[in-house]
Amino acid sequence: MESQQPMSWMTADRVRLLALLVLAQMALWFAILTVFDADKDSIRYIAIGASEIAEPTAPTWEAVGQAEYEAFEPPLRICCQAKHHAVRFVFDLERVPQDGLGLLHEMRADAYQIRMNRMEVLRRGDLALDSVGLEGRSHHAILRVPPESLQTGRNELVMLLAAKEGGLALTINEPLLADYADLQQVYGLRAFILTDYKLVSMAIGFMVAILAFLAWYRGDRQPYLFWLATVAALWGCAIMLQLWGSMPLPIRLRSFFMVLVYITLPFFWILLINSWGGSRIPHLGKVAAGVIPAVILATAIAYSTRTGTGGMVLSEEVVGFVATVIGMVGLALLLVWKFPRIDRTMHFEFAIYSAMVVVITRDLLVRSPELRLPVLNIVLPVLLVALAVGFISRNIRLFRSAEQINTLLQTQLADRTAELAIAHDREKGLLREQAHQEERQRILRDMHDGLGSSLMSMMLAARRGKAEPEKVASGLQGVIDEMRLLIDSMDTVGESLHSALALLRERSKERVPAGGFAFDWTDRSGGSLPEMPPRSVLQVFRVLQEAMTNALKHSDGNRIEVLVERDAISVLDNGSRFEGPRAGGRGLENMATRATAVGGEFSMERRDGWTIARIALPTVGESTPEAAD
Repeated sequence: MESQQPMSWMTADRVRLLALLVLAQMALWFAILTVFDADKDSIRYIAIGASEIAEPTAPTWEAVGQAEYEAFEPPLRICCQAKHHAVRFVFDLERVPQDGLGLLHEMRADAYQIRMNRMEVLRRGDLALDSVGLEGRSHHAILRVPPESLQTGRNELVMLLAAKEGGLALTINEPLLADYADLQQVYGLRAFILTDYKLVSMAIGFMVAILAFLAWYRGDRQPYLFWLATVAALWGCAIMLQLWGSMPLPIRLRSFFMVLVYITLPFFWILLINSWGGSRIPHLGKVAAGVIPAVILATAIAYSTRTGTGGMVLSEEVVGFVATVIGMVGLALLLVWKFPRIDRTMHFEFAIYSAMVVVITRDLLVRSPELRLPVLNIVLPVLLVALAVGFISRNIRLFRSAEQINTLLQTQLADRTAELAIAHDREKGLLREQAHQEERQRILRDMHDGLGSSLMSMMLAARRGKAEPEKVASGLQGVIDEMRLLIDSMDTVGESLHSALALLRERSKERVPAGGFAFDWTDRSGGSLPEMPPRSVLQVFRVLQEAMTNALKHSDGNRIEVLVERDAISVLDNGSRFEGPRAGGRGLENMATRATAVGGEFSMERRDGWTIARIALPTVGESTPEAAD
């Protein structure tokens, strides 16, 4: 049986996922890393003979010249008091290059000035301790040292550095000096990444944050979009804090915020990936709500325990390193946990997250003073865009699936509509047949009560020999009139009450005078009569027709009037014979039944010498279902 066959773990979807993982890793290692990691051994550098450092008493070159230097071994990290430092590198030149030299100083300082043999080649920021910003940290470029600043033999490269209390640590690496063209070829891309590319990264971060937040706010508030917007916004803020050297914010607070963003960012990555996909670890957000404040507190402690020598009980670098490790491990574990649960539409995003774990791991392993860039800083904007594209692509697929469902529903709705139309037509046919049957019954009743009764009376009178010619002629004339009324009642009365009343008026103008009565028609409705379905109009027409017939047959008066009002129609005659319903008669009962069927009311009364048959018309919406059908 099929259920007894062993289940294959390597399904077609997982083969596709593994292929995407391999492609993402190949792109990372053979495209990104090989481009961004400079091959510093491919060119010939000027050898640095000595590295010395001093603490000048003032940020002037005179004080720098009088300072006492002592040798040190790069790299050197100094934290984090308000001080000035002078760093001197000595090297020899056999000859001065015609185009000068290229300099990559690899120094991280809040503000600094650089001189080559007493000629200034670069100035970044204000060296006064009360006005130091972060302009120096946002500058990374290959400097061209002009040939006029160089000399054959001994040369001195002197850097005057300024750091403010509470700022980030100073980091001094051995500078790279080589032919400018060679240095530009090897490190030009690196210089672009550390300067202009940061602006691009910041713009990408804020753009993704805005789009994700709008999609979250305007949509169904998916947690994934919220955390994606949060991560992108934090990244954009971190870059902005680096680049905005003159930000009107105390440098101690600004540096604290910068470190805080980089330390908490890994935890938000964990929340992002936990909200991704259908399966989630419950209460992870509550755990993060407790861990993140603890990390912030540890960072604050790190700032409060700094010493001027760079040695500290708990440094922000240590806290950041631990937070990054936690973030990397959390991402990796979540990916492993989600691996069997993701569907085909999420494979691309899974490959992106896997590449990010590898990038973070690589950055943790190569944290050293070597000239190797943290690749996550370079790749993260691309990863954010890729994640946004993956989410949009996945939801476009879902939207297409929704379109297919809508198409199916539309087809089913069309079929159901056709079925209902057929059923409606069938129902209309049945109602039409029922109406015909009711009309036959009415005609039979009218013939029995009217024609049958009159003819039977004349027949009995003839058998008894009491048939007087005048009475027989009068009875036959009544039978003929009733036959005409019966035939007329079988005609259509139109689609509206206006047309029905117009038809009744035209017929009455001839029939009533022919019966020996004066006729008058008064319309006080002003053309405002209730809208009624055709069947209800027919019922009202029958009531009025019956009232006219009764007046012609039974009234001893000489005048019949019709009064049309907005809410009622009355048939009046000036006879005096009406004393209430006659025994055995069903005419008034039928008229009341018809009036009730349309939501109206029929009444018959004597008032001021007139016999009045009145049907009260229904207001809008009061017509009964039987009448409306």
